[in-house]
Amino acid sequence: MMTDWPTTPAVHEVPPGSALPKIANANLLNTYLTTGCAPADEINVLKDGAVRHPRGYTTAGKLDPSKVRMWLERGYSFQMRNLDRWYPPLHAMCRAIQQETGFGCYVTAFLTPGGTQGLDYHWDQAMAIIYQAAGRKTWELWRPAVDQPHHTHLASNRTPIGDQIQQWKADGPDETITLQAGQILVLPRGWVHNPHAFDEPEQSVHLTFTVRERSGIWIGERLTRAAIASTPLRNVITPSRVIDQEALAEEVQTARNHLIAWLSEVDTKALAPELLAVARTELEPDYL
Repeated sequence: MMTDWPTTPAVHEVPPGSALPKIANANLLNTYLTTGCAPADEINVLKDGAVRHPRGYTTAGKLDPSKVRMWLERGYSFQMRNLDRWYPPLHAMCRAIQQETGFGCYVTAFLTPGGTQGLDYHWDQAMAIIYQAAGRKTWELWRPAVDQPHHTHLASNRTPIGDQIQQWKADGPDETITLQAGQILVLPRGWVHNPHAFDEPEQSVHLTFTVRERSGIWIGERLTRAAIASTPLRNVITPSRVIDQEALAEEVQTARNHLIAWLSEVDTKALAPELLAVARTELEPDYL
């Protein structure tokens, strides 16, 4: 993956001796929920793509174990977000991934009762590495409906996809994968997926390591921010020219020219080590 970034889904086995099953397993995650120890603001309760209001599973702003059990018994999935922020072993794993690749990482767990579904049809804006910790989950997959989705650009939760869903249902999936406990699914960004445990008698538990991919947009944003060093670009534009459409168009052209001139003088070799340090250390990339 370091030299040939995946563009199609693939299933892998967890290597023998891996620490992952000890670090993150169904018993641990269920305990966090049923004891109310998980942070309530990192929990979603959902079924068939619909999310419950936090009042339904919290009391006084805290996760309520009795309500948790009630929703689990009713077939609702629990999404535990950003485990890397509040569970140290997964924090260490994500930081190790970032040090090795320069790509940030965050972890979300899904606990889905057998015979049910949590999230339904959607695609993600980043690479997902999905570890099946317990039970099984079926992944119905379709080739990307959009080209290279990125952050808020072409995100499925901000794009009307009702008609597309009907077409996906009519056509059937391009690929169906039933992920077994101890397996990992590498799912490239943009691939449409409809995960479910409809045919399973037991709870399905999986963790999604979302890998924050770098792109030319990331470099472009950093370059644009660095352009604050350009004095002409720091000059104030008078209000009369901001509110006049023709004058503002002229200012846009002027700023564009100044930016191009500034970029043409950038020392790319000097900038590269700065970007590398950011890539390996930043915890909250601005494009997420």
